[in-house]
Amino acid sequence: MRKIIGLLLLSALITAGCSIHRVDIQQGNLVTQEMVKRLKPGMDKRQVQLILGTPLLRDPFHLDRWDYYYSLKKKNTPFERHSLQVYFKDGRLTHTRGDAHPDESQPVASNATPPRDDE
Repeated sequence: MRKIIGLLLLSALITAGCSIHRVDIQQGNLVTQEMVKRLKPGMDKRQVQLILGTPLLRDPFHLDRWDYYYSLKKKNTPFERHSLQVYFKDGRLTHTRGDAHPDESQPVASNATPPRDDE
């Protein structure tokens, strides 16, 4: 009987020490309000791409529209989703539609190489 109680206590202690770790899942392009404010009508596609990054989707049926999507799932918070459409005419920015991420302080994983100290 003592062995069974000891095993139960040991298994309870081991199980209590284990917790499920859930990582934040971030997908797409983070486009902030500040980035959208930098866009000006008449900019060419290269200039827009320098500000917003490469669009997640370039629809072959809508060549004059770029789509930027962003989603974030953190533990214990609702799923967050944002999308922004950028429209061009004759290769120049005409307008945008959608929503940008409101919080610029959001930490973001980046593919960009950070500048070296000797540069």
